[in-house]
Amino acid sequence: MIHELSRRELFSRCLQSVKRTVEAAKPNPRSIPRVAIIQGRYCLAYRNLPCSVCRERCPEAEAIVIERGIPRVNADACTGCTVCRDVCPAPQNAVLLLARRTITIEGGKNEKPSQTRPSVPRNAFPA
Repeated sequence: MIHELSRRELFSRCLQSVKRTVEAAKPNPRSIPRVAIIQGRYCLAYRNLPCSVCRERCPEAEAIVIERGIPRVNADACTGCTVCRDVCPAPQNAVLLLARRTITIEGGKNEKPSQTRPSVPRNAFPA
């Protein structure tokens, strides 16, 4: 028995198949290592309003520190768990999560950018 498809049904099924393939190929956002940064222009503490919600709710002890009433993220301790972003009370969320960059150096070991050596010698470019 042959089932005939209309053109609309045929293209609809093809489109659904393509969408499933594209969704399967996307990386899982939770698997990408991330680090939080606080955007001063949106943070309430930068506007001299008392706020330390991100620090209070952060599950990592040293990831967010308050210095002179202003929160600062310690990138080495931040795990990118998104708690600070989820609890930020600012009208426009002040916490931005960025992909953590790792750099491969000569030894082949991935290290955090703060622990790496520059790949280009400082005198490589004439002044």
